[in-house]
Amino acid sequence: MTNAIETSANARTETRVERHSWKAFLGLGILIVVFGIGDMLDGGATYAGGEAVLFQGFTGTTWEDLKASNPSVANLIDYQVRAGGRDFLIVGILTSAVAVTGFRRGERWAWFAMWIWPLWTGLAILQLLTATRLPGYGTPVPIISGSVILVLSTSILGLTYRKFLARVPMVTASPGSRAGGRKW
Repeated sequence: MTNAIETSANARTETRVERHSWKAFLGLGILIVVFGIGDMLDGGATYAGGEAVLFQGFTGTTWEDLKASNPSVANLIDYQVRAGGRDFLIVGILTSAVAVTGFRRGERWAWFAMWIWPLWTGLAILQLLTATRLPGYGTPVPIISGSVILVLSTSILGLTYRKFLARVPMVTASPGSRAGGRKW
């Protein structure tokens, strides 16, 4: 009996961020699934719309002009965009699975696995910033969206480190209960 009282006295209650952080990663996973499906359906045509700044900054031409002047190269780019969409779809599914299982339960491995987000987006931003682009075409959308994802994922991971790395047992209070369950 004394041991249970001591454990309860030493337990730390989860913060709101710690309780709901898995939802942010689930949201990122779903967002990437949607982007992946869009890229798989649109292919290179995405460079005629939302990604025109990126395409024109690299090539100095429009997607339509490239398709007309060099259909073989346009075909390869179209394939690459669709293949990248497939990869986004898989990353989104895996992220969602980790978010609703291990991350939601506070398992340490899931917290470490989610560090792939800051790594992935940081490398993507760095790659775009260091790539040779033509001046005057503006900031490509992936730099903006990647920066938002980088800050969001790093912030969530930073704010939840105690939940995943602490040695003190955590008490998760569920609505209507007094003590809730324990997470070790």
